[in-house]
Amino acid sequence: MEATWTGADTGRLSGGALAEWCDEQRRLEIRTVAGDTGLAVAVFPAVVLSPDSYRVVAAGSKDSAAPSARVALRWFGKTAIYGFQGDSGIVLLERTDSGQLTGRLTARGSSVSNSQRVTIRGEFQNLAVVPQGRGCTADSTDTDSEPADSGRID
Repeated sequence: MEATWTGADTGRLSGGALAEWCDEQRRLEIRTVAGDTGLAVAVFPAVVLSPDSYRVVAAGSKDSAAPSARVALRWFGKTAIYGFQGDSGIVLLERTDSGQLTGRLTARGSSVSNSQRVTIRGEFQNLAVVPQGRGCTADSTDTDSEPADSGRID
């Protein structure tokens, strides 16, 4: 996954991404981590996961019903951890001839701790979707599974 953000701060994330499908929650998670920086995208399709555009909504908002997507970004600064949640934008999913996922996203995000905002842009290519190994139950909150650090940040 390649991603950039501008606004409250400017940065870049590049690394291998993991795509996991949770059938019980009907959720696709795409995550990448490089060092202490991470980007996650959750896609909630209406019926089945399919190539489509999914609007980014804030988690817990009245507009968060499927089909929709959530985006989260975090990075470590010199003295603090910065976290942002997407509240608007679009995630576009496409399927390659081999069945893998390719896509891009553009989202606006709000800080989880103050009024700062960022614009996040990213793309991913040729991701094989695998069943989610942990944290995939109807009432689960376990989200410890992360891809290995295989990227870089600027």
